[in-house]
Amino acid sequence: MAAPFKSVQLEAAIGLNMQDDTTEKVRKGPEVSRELFGGVLDFDAAGHYPGLELLNFVYCGAGEDPLPAGDTVKITRRSHDFGRRLVWDSSFKDDPRRHNVLLDDAAAEETLRELLRCLQLDIPSGAKEPKWSRAHFFPYTQSLIHWDARERYGSIRVERLYLRGGGALAFKILRSDPDTMRLECIREGFKLLYSATVESPLEILAGFINEQSKTDEQPVVDDIEKATQANLDDFENVYRDGILNILQQGDATSVAKIRAVMGWTALWLVLMQNRRARHSLGMAESPIICDCGAGSPQLRRASQRCLQQVLGNIVGAVVHAEPGIASAQRNKIRSFFWATAAANGFLNAWRGRKHFTFSVDALEMIVLATIPAVHGMPFERFVTEVLYDRLGLAVGRGAAEASGLVNSIDASIFEENEAQLALQMIAAGLVTQYSDATRMVSRRTAS
Repeated sequence: MAAPFKSVQLEAAIGLNMQDDTTEKVRKGPEVSRELFGGVLDFDAAGHYPGLELLNFVYCGAGEDPLPAGDTVKITRRSHDFGRRLVWDSSFKDDPRRHNVLLDDAAAEETLRELLRCLQLDIPSGAKEPKWSRAHFFPYTQSLIHWDARERYGSIRVERLYLRGGGALAFKILRSDPDTMRLECIREGFKLLYSATVESPLEILAGFINEQSKTDEQPVVDDIEKATQANLDDFENVYRDGILNILQQGDATSVAKIRAVMGWTALWLVLMQNRRARHSLGMAESPIICDCGAGSPQLRRASQRCLQQVLGNIVGAVVHAEPGIASAQRNKIRSFFWATAAANGFLNAWRGRKHFTFSVDALEMIVLATIPAVHGMPFERFVTEVLYDRLGLAVGRGAAEASGLVNSIDASIFEENEAQLALQMIAAGLVTQYSDATRMVSRRTAS
């Protein structure tokens, strides 16, 4: 009686193995993200890095063209590990480069350390001193632009840690622009972006420190950028138009424009993620409800529910595309949305109960990206034509009526919400009120 049982077991095992051989491999998060959104949208624990990654591609390329054509691009990645370790690595005191480069002057070294510390890119999730590999410099000048790096097996390795693909997608979209005139204007805008800081003391210092740091010996092809896809929908033109408008703000400082490029890239990526997730599920477009602080509990709850619906749609789209995906991989794609939105002033907080809103920095970035430099725009048109029509953000009564939100929330609540936004923008210098009936949106003169 034992032999037939063993035979059945053997046959079952063979059948199971045959089934395993023919079972399709479960795709990981980056592959699913590329299918849904065109590129890798992955939680980076800080939310600011897509813009920094974009600038690496634009300014660290192998050639002179900031937006080269072709299937592949090569970049020379630099780590800035000398400066970052000087500030954020206590063991750096034993690094031989320190003794070769720095004068034996403790006060001067401490001054340099504090100067570099002030250049740190904000980490909203950080409650304590970061490791040097997590701390990045804000790209105030071109030589401050740098890639990820870490120390492994006693040597510095330049590789991805936090620059995970959002900026690569933005770069691919810009350099794949079918509108050749706009593409050329954006190219010229990037070439001029850092022109005012070329001979600045900070640029000279950053360049010297960069020379002491680990850098690619030869330009390398970035496989993440190579695999991203552009020209998937018309919403990409909203991003391109915004970048062009920022770069053409002649009276804005370079720092204001750099902040706007990074913020606009982050905002567009999360808005795109929401739109493409809904599209993949066969859902119609629906606006994101922004609570501008009018004090309505009903509007606050609606905005909170809106965020949960957005996150739920992203998870639904990921699971629909790959039912067997691991929960950790799924949640990384989901978390990209809220972390990027929170870090760039599109959510009220990094932790706790969240709802959609606008920080002053976010409002200035949107104005720089959407209002032509030569003239302003009436506030009422800005709320309707820019925030709602172009970006899909519901603030005022017009958006509420057009989207049907007035069926569940009283229209007067949206009127008060719009009025509160106007007060915030007036206080921030982004709206000038000429009379009770005339309010104009424009970039604030002191950036």
